[in-house]
Amino acid sequence: MNALAVDWIAEQHFACESASGEKFTAVARIGRPAQMPAEGELASYGRVLVSLEPFVSERWVGGDDKFQALCLAIHFVRLTLKGFAADGGRVYFHDTIYPIDLDAPSFVPYEGH
Repeated sequence: MNALAVDWIAEQHFACESASGEKFTAVARIGRPAQMPAEGELASYGRVLVSLEPFVSERWVGGDDKFQALCLAIHFVRLTLKGFAADGGRVYFHDTIYPIDLDAPSFVPYEGH
């Protein structure tokens, strides 16, 4: 999608297991946010490139400013993983056998693990 080299500022690997038992690694990446200038009647806005392979390829997420774009990119990763879990998949904390609490702000294992 993006012909230019992306300046990824954050990357996280998630150990996943599908409902059928297939194990794989999902990789979330978030790019450096950019402030886009106003064009025509549009006000300026922030945008950031995000991906969560193999679920979602690179796509732009936009917000009112760069901060909101970053927040929405992380929210997008969380919602995508929650959708996978709702279909019976499991997401584990990196290098452990402990499932991630997908509602925790920092994607930590469930309490007690």
